[in-house]
Amino acid sequence: MKSIFSTFKGLHKDGKPLDFLATWKKTFDKASERETTLFQKMYCDSWFTTNTPQMSLTAEALVGKYNLRFMATLIGDESPTPMRRSDGFDVWTKEIPRVGHKFPMYARDYRKLMEVYENPRLSESAKVKQIEKLLTHDMKDAYLGCKDVMDFIALMAFSNWGVAQFVPEINNPGGRKYEVDYQMPETNKLVSAFLWNSANTKAGKLSPVLMLSAICSDLRNRGIEPGEILMSQDLYFWLRMDETTRLLVHGNDKKAQTVTTAQMADLLAGNEIPPVTVITRKMGMDMDGKRKSLEPWNHNFICIKPAGVIGEIQPAIEDSELIEEENVDYMNAGGGIRIAKWRTGESTGQVAAEYTQGSGRLLPLITEIGAIICLQVRGFEEKEVPADANGVARTYWTKSEFESATALEVG
Repeated sequence: MKSIFSTFKGLHKDGKPLDFLATWKKTFDKASERETTLFQKMYCDSWFTTNTPQMSLTAEALVGKYNLRFMATLIGDESPTPMRRSDGFDVWTKEIPRVGHKFPMYARDYRKLMEVYENPRLSESAKVKQIEKLLTHDMKDAYLGCKDVMDFIALMAFSNWGVAQFVPEINNPGGRKYEVDYQMPETNKLVSAFLWNSANTKAGKLSPVLMLSAICSDLRNRGIEPGEILMSQDLYFWLRMDETTRLLVHGNDKKAQTVTTAQMADLLAGNEIPPVTVITRKMGMDMDGKRKSLEPWNHNFICIKPAGVIGEIQPAIEDSELIEEENVDYMNAGGGIRIAKWRTGESTGQVAAEYTQGSGRLLPLITEIGAIICLQVRGFEEKEVPADANGVARTYWTKSEFESATALEVG
């Protein structure tokens, strides 16, 4: 059966007859046309553009290799233009998964809604306000929950060597196993030679700021301009308060003073290190009927990425748009996300309820994966650090070098 919100007749807003669901359809359409963020801005809104939904369930993206580009040849007026080989991109393909969830409103909640609708003592504007409040809550949770998955995939990949994994028992209850491997280059997977802790900085083994400066310098030598560093709140706070940072900001005589966020920003800029974006994102997960907090970001990692957009979200046309049911109200919410509302009851052999469902087929494609660095700074066992040809001890490894090195004996 159609949504109960389509049965509320005779109400007006701004002097015009009000159709609650039609109003929401217009809201979604306008937001999509203007590329407006509804309800809440997420990381995926800043880091990804959104493509038009496609019919195919396979997503393809051109992934930059970040080779040095060819310089044009200085040629004569009537000479032919030299041919260059094209090796700047790889094609990355992956299945577009379906994401979705639904929320019930049972008969007891509907009774409260009807009390508002039929109460003669309430003004018309008060009735509209209360009904819109409940409807907005349903729409918001259904819509943003689908976008949450895009943030989850991106943040996990940025702090897990370019890989995002869904495991039903851990982070995807009621779902399936699914993995997105963005094929991050091995040279971009780095491990600090020493754990980022106060013991190592006090011992003179480690200066985190100088290490970040060296990595950014190496990126620029490869033709990649770092634009943003991602890290957890606790790691950023430690970095600001660490003795090596305070020494760089205040000098030896005032190193006991704390480092403000403004001073930290100036220190990073002065060492040609891009600004820090602190990741504090948490999602709610329904595990066995209980709400559980879930963090997609691994606190042991730092990510260095180019500024701004680094990919695109590729939606596919949702199944319900191809085969619509007659007694369901549908709304295209933009970005490949679709909202459906319907009622169940005795005629369907189910409990009387109103359902709001958000669903979509969409996948974030990280097209700039070759310019993104994953640096692990905690959560590993330190290993012997061999010196280079000049006798200088290295401050970080590639992941493959680290895995093949000989571990120090623990005693």
